[in-house]
Amino acid sequence: MITPNDEPDDLMSDEDDAARLGASRKVKVGIGFAAALGAVAVSSVVLFRLMNRMQVEGAENIPVEHENVLYCLNHSSLIDNFAFESVAYLPKVLFQPKYLPVNLADRKNFFGDPKSRRVKDRVLRLLGKYFFSHLRAYPVDRRRGDLEQVDEWVELLRQNIVVVFPEGTRSRSGTIGTGKPGVGKLIYDARPMVIPVRMMGMENVLGVGRVIPRMFQTVQVYIGKPLDMSEMLGRPLPVERGAEINLYRDIADRVVREIRALGPQET
Repeated sequence: MITPNDEPDDLMSDEDDAARLGASRKVKVGIGFAAALGAVAVSSVVLFRLMNRMQVEGAENIPVEHENVLYCLNHSSLIDNFAFESVAYLPKVLFQPKYLPVNLADRKNFFGDPKSRRVKDRVLRLLGKYFFSHLRAYPVDRRRGDLEQVDEWVELLRQNIVVVFPEGTRSRSGTIGTGKPGVGKLIYDARPMVIPVRMMGMENVLGVGRVIPRMFQTVQVYIGKPLDMSEMLGRPLPVERGAEINLYRDIADRVVREIRALGPQET
């Protein structure tokens, strides 16, 4: 991940190294990868299959493809992606690492603030470099504009499965928000297989403000069919910048509407 231009060079080089590990176009299988994946596999089984209950609908919509597949999830917990991947690709990924998705993850929550000297951020920088990177977390810097980072994601998507949250942030109320134009641009540029996923109940397990996960909760995962985006993607790219952004936002909002349509309807 390219850090902001005003960051000190010593911080940029270390954080860029961490970002590049997570951003590798192909899975790098090694001791670090095996240790990180094993730890997450065990903890996911304990948290999502023993301590809590997972109900999955639409598992037949999980594709066999492992390139240019984009899962679009609603977002209410820091561990949404772990929960989804535990039901979609465990234990498959243990034997076929190419199915391990790239996760577009908020930099501060998973890699630490590169400018901060706080203990929390120092720990996160270490975790980001030596743990989350091996799990293919790709740091997204929310201080930069959405569209500035998309070109970095497109090549990753074309050669991998990618998990993204079109809302861009976790919901505090449990309702599904609006789409971000950056996700629309990603879809427009990469032309992936887009699969909407709605998760319900994750806010009860580890919602905003919680540090310790709750037990004995039910999480429902609704995996939709691949979306036909041909009409929107067939539109020519507007010359005027504002119209271009509006097109990207329309694409993202279409995906969000499809997510919202899965499972029980909001009242």
